[in-house]
Order: sequence, then structure tokens, then C-alpha cells
Amino acid sequence: MTTLLDESVRQIVKQRFSDMKNPVTLRVFSTKGHCLFCNEMISLMTEVASLSDKIELDICDCEASHPKAKEYGIERHPAIVIEGDKDYGVRFFGVPAGKEFTTLVESIMLVANRNAILSPQAYEMLKSIKQKVNLKVFVTLECPYCPAMVLRAHKLAIANDFITAEMIEASQFAQLASVFDIFGVPNTIINDGKGNVEGLVPEEMLLQAILESFKH
Repeated sequence: MTTLLDESVRQIVKQRFSDMKNPVTLRVFSTKGHCLFCNEMISLMTEVASLSDKIELDICDCEASHPKAKEYGIERHPAIVIEGDKDYGVRFFGVPAGKEFTTLVESIMLVANRNAILSPQAYEMLKSIKQKVNLKVFVTLECPYCPAMVLRAHKLAIANDFITAEMIEASQFAQLASVFDIFGVPNTIINDGKGNVEGLVPEEMLLQAILESFKH
């Protein structure tokens, strides 16, 4: 069987996953016929799930109209939802390869251990968010600053039930990137354009941008 991860990477990830405290489910959404990266996504997630007995893999070969896709708000493929004892709003759209593979591993750990550690100021600001927030963090697989920004967005989603945070690989979703005029990454779009943050910024700055977006 051909593998996407070499043995040294598998061992490193396996060691990292040994610190998982709680089980997680990787929900992979794919569709047949018009999804360039779905097979690669399924292969990669199958390998990742095999590295810990605390990871369950659930593959939904379904269109956006499917009840499960609607339940999780999945409108494009391929996608991953990382779910723990509940849906924390942690999403990946596009294959998290390259530098984003580390983001995937660390996001799994965040959900498994429920340890989205933030500053006291960030926790205080989160208390003001009591309406739905969607964060789309556009990335490329070679971007050195993107993984940290995705993880910051995912931490906010884990810490606040109103927030959903999505990694979106810009080259795999070029049309969507064009809609939001994405020319550099990371670029975080708040509530489909009500606000945005360019570059890698602290959680507090992202939270301030979210709060400012409520005024529009």
C-alpha cells in the first residue's frame, strides 16, 4: 500500500498523539466526480487515523445537500471536521499537506485535550462574543506564517461555541479566494467579508477585528 507519510513522520506523529487525553472523530467530507483532491484527503486522513486508537475516521461521500453536510455546514469539498465530545467548530477545507500538516496534528491535539490556552485579555474579550462568527483563514501549503494563524483561529473556536474557524487552502479553492480578493496569506475573513485580518496577528487583534465586524 502506498503511503503519503514517510516512516519518520509517522513515528513523530504517533509520539505526539500519545499525549491525547480524549478521543476525537475526523469527519471527512468528499464527493465523487468533481473533486480533485478528495482521494488524496481520504488517503491522508486514513493514515493519520491509523496512528492513534483514540482517533475515529468517518467518511461521508456526500454532496452539500446531504443531511450530514448540512448539519456541519459543509458546502465545499474536500473538508474535515475535527470533533471531540462535541463539534467545536474546527474545520479544514482542502488537503492539509505541506506546512499545514502540522496544523492538522496540533488542531487534533487541541480538540482532544480541550486546552485552547489564551491570554487573560483574550478570554475577557471572548465573553463579548454571543453571536455566530465564521472565520475563514486562507492559507497556502508553503506559507510559514499560516499554521500559527490557523491554530489561533481554531483556539478561539474551541474556547467559544459561537465561533467556527476554517482553514481554506487558497490554491485548492481559487475561486473562493478570488471572491474575497485574497492576494497574500494568511488572510482571515470574518463573517464572509464583514471584516478581515491580513497576516499573522495575536489572538487579541483578531478578537478586536471580530468585535469591530459586529458594527457593520
